[in-house]
Amino acid sequence: MKPIALIAALLFVMQAVPPPPMGQTVALESSPAGVPEPLPVLNAERAWSGADVFWLLLDKVPDREGRTRRVANVGPLERYAIRAIGRTEDPAQARRILATGVVGMPARLEAIAQSLYGFDPLNDPDLLSVIAQSTKLYIQGQPASRREERMIRTASVAAGMSHIAYADAGQVSELEALLTDALELSATSLQFEPFYLPLVRALESLARVNTKVVKYDATTIEALSDAAQGDTLHGKDATSRLYAFMALNAARAITPDIERKALKDTEWAVRRAGVAVLAGSGGGLDDGTRIAAIRDALDDGNPHVRYEAVRAWGRHGVKANGCQPLVEALKDNDPHVVVQALDLLGAACLEDEEITKRLDAEAVVPQGADWHRPTHAFVALAKRSPEKASIHMGAFTTHPVWWVRMYAAFATAGAKDLLRLEQLAYDENDNVREAALPHFRALDAERAERAILAALERTDVQLIHTVAGIIKEMAPAQRYVTPLVASLDRLTRVRSMTSRDGRIALLDAIDRHGAASDASALQSWLRDFDPVVAARAAAVMLHLSGKAAKADPVLTAHIPTQPFRDLRQCVSVNMSPGKPFRMRMDAASAPIAVEQFLKLATIDRYYNGLTIHRVVPNFVIQGGSPGANEYSGNKELWRDEIAASNVRGSVGLSIRGRNTGDAQFYVNLVENVRLDGGYTVFAHVFDEDMEVVDRVQEGDVMRSIDSIPCPVPPRR
Repeated sequence: MKPIALIAALLFVMQAVPPPPMGQTVALESSPAGVPEPLPVLNAERAWSGADVFWLLLDKVPDREGRTRRVANVGPLERYAIRAIGRTEDPAQARRILATGVVGMPARLEAIAQSLYGFDPLNDPDLLSVIAQSTKLYIQGQPASRREERMIRTASVAAGMSHIAYADAGQVSELEALLTDALELSATSLQFEPFYLPLVRALESLARVNTKVVKYDATTIEALSDAAQGDTLHGKDATSRLYAFMALNAARAITPDIERKALKDTEWAVRRAGVAVLAGSGGGLDDGTRIAAIRDALDDGNPHVRYEAVRAWGRHGVKANGCQPLVEALKDNDPHVVVQALDLLGAACLEDEEITKRLDAEAVVPQGADWHRPTHAFVALAKRSPEKASIHMGAFTTHPVWWVRMYAAFATAGAKDLLRLEQLAYDENDNVREAALPHFRALDAERAERAILAALERTDVQLIHTVAGIIKEMAPAQRYVTPLVASLDRLTRVRSMTSRDGRIALLDAIDRHGAASDASALQSWLRDFDPVVAARAAAVMLHLSGKAAKADPVLTAHIPTQPFRDLRQCVSVNMSPGKPFRMRMDAASAPIAVEQFLKLATIDRYYNGLTIHRVVPNFVIQGGSPGANEYSGNKELWRDEIAASNVRGSVGLSIRGRNTGDAQFYVNLVENVRLDGGYTVFAHVFDEDMEVVDRVQEGDVMRSIDSIPCPVPPRR
């Protein structure tokens, strides 16, 4: 960016913007209450500024000799500007962040880790070597510091240093040794307890992020084993035990003794993690011991553990030990455990006629909102006995609840019921069509073609994305180009940034089937409102015609707004059916997401009547889509604000690539730290309400999301 442009951009983001009509925003005088991020940085992030603007805020413009000037009195502006630079995820900024003296090493490493998210370390191994050595020098101090001082320094940089993918095993081992030394010391005194969990978590993330090269040594494994088994001064902390177990798993270092201890832990989250290992590597247990452990877990008092055990039995127990435990699981009082057992019974123990009869009895036509169990039983029955399922097929494929018809599409495919599958391919609900069309084409490609082309006339992005993908795989035929271009035009007229994936898929299909003469039909998309679509249109035109075309998108400015003076807010998500659950906003981590969410929820009432359309037990629930699918969302995209971790109860933004949040949100049901660095976390469900969230089912409706007073957090 040129200096004049930089100054103009900075003036823009720092100025106060006049308020729009009452109820929509308030004047930009200062950062909202609850937001420590200074207004200049906050506004620059609101405006989707690049790294250059944030460097300008730091007053780090190079002089003529290429040197930089250090800013004295480091404060919030410097710290948050560095964080914002990291959030741009530009690997080219990493060296400059490391070299700057504006902020301390902890903030620099966290920014560097985010700037390198998804970066292949083999593209620049020297950079990773410099980062590793700089981290080591910082921890050791100059001159060499005492062990307690090194521990404190290690803990301060643990989060940043452990989320970086390094170039080789040597770099990882050096940092591992520093973390382990600090962990061993922190485990010896109550005074050092605040450092203990961050260090355990750092060893988990270091192993997970560097899984291809990590090989923890005996000292580290012993320290983590002690932590996982609670054999330290801080062993009563269940979270530390869980992360130590997860660290050993990531490092492929779980022993049979560690696995047995985890399966008997007093904390359900640790037991669930142990059962998940049974479903995978087994933790070194022999087959007989593993099967016995899974049987025990099927009777666990916590549904999360039982759900994991059902999955483990389906993978390891059925072949040699039969399906009776899955049949017994149908008596479970947790609906997710029951549905998982039903799904597994669709393909297991097929010779057992009693199971088929049981599923036939379960597959009654759903009444009211309780459709999940009978519908999953029906799909399982269709896999086992198409003949028996055919008796119920008409009732399920014409059911008034579209979720039931969507699942019925899978059953009709299994039963090869072409007539009813064709009916579903023209269903009034786009999600039902999207489920039916691939199966319809697999059974009768010629008859399916008309339904596929008819689907192009719709505007649901997920349906269009699927259909365009199907057409792309068809033999080249120019007759498809006209309906594809018409669909592209129709979807573009909606003027939604969240139509990107569907429109890119359409352009890909045009690229497959078009000729040189079709290139001109894409001319208008060179000036699309979405730069990604404009760039793809230019590439397709070049491929079709052999003539270069220049993308010149007409971008919409991101204008900073401040809908609320105070972001220290809580909301109640009022469900139907079921109880409400409450969320506390995390304005310090993701203030822009909080602003946008609160405005949509409490002012625009955007979420009223929308569903939780995705439920993956022991992972997430997700909702907020007008189309009740992954591709339908609010028209404007949200900028990523990566900071907080994906722990149980945290609430994040669903995305399909960088900066593509579309107002859909998810709630983490377990510790999903593998999502860290990739998703914006902007709120947390109240701990006491997570049992409500655990029982939310697919299709449950959010009647409203309303502001409520935030309880005062208890003093610690």
